[in-house]
Amino acid sequence: MRRVAIFVVTLAVVGCATQLQVVGPYAAQLSPSDIQQITALITPSGIASHVYTRLEAIRPAEVRVKYGGYGRSLEGGYTSDPAAEYFTAFKRHGRWVAGGESGVEATITVY
Repeated sequence: MRRVAIFVVTLAVVGCATQLQVVGPYAAQLSPSDIQQITALITPSGIASHVYTRLEAIRPAEVRVKYGGYGRSLEGGYTSDPAAEYFTAFKRHGRWVAGGESGVEATITVY
């Protein structure tokens, strides 16, 4: 019985995990602490599910953050249409902060 409980808990945790991509010319310079600080800046608005997170290190102290998955319908359920939110994170005085351009990308299928 204990093995079944451990399996169920593990499955629940893994099932809720998002895919993380770290790319860009300065990706190798991001430390695990940097990545943790940047991902902590993400505040999903409910526009889309949170299936993936993409960090694009475009400069040593500048990262484009894009996260999303599937959009929500007017009824509140998820659709098959892709949707994402994005912002830019900057490293200031040793800490990462959100700033600069931000927005939403979404595709809406009309039948």
